[in-house]
Amino acid sequence: MRCNLCENSIKDYNSSFNQLQINELHSVDICQECIDKFVKWQQNNYAQLFPTKTAKKRLQKRNSL
Repeated sequence: MRCNLCENSIKDYNSSFNQLQINELHSVDICQECIDKFVKWQQNNYAQLFPTKTAKKRLQKRNSL
């Protein structure tokens, strides 16, 4: 099984974990590395939209690198 985003093989594929259901007609298989990147991307978006003290600290550390 290959990741639809990065095209790397998915280790220990599990359909309930590695399959992202977009809607009833569309789904994609994604690897753990892409899942992690997606989660971090979403966290950064939420941190900018709804800043909390912790989120601001994480964002500042990331932007200072």
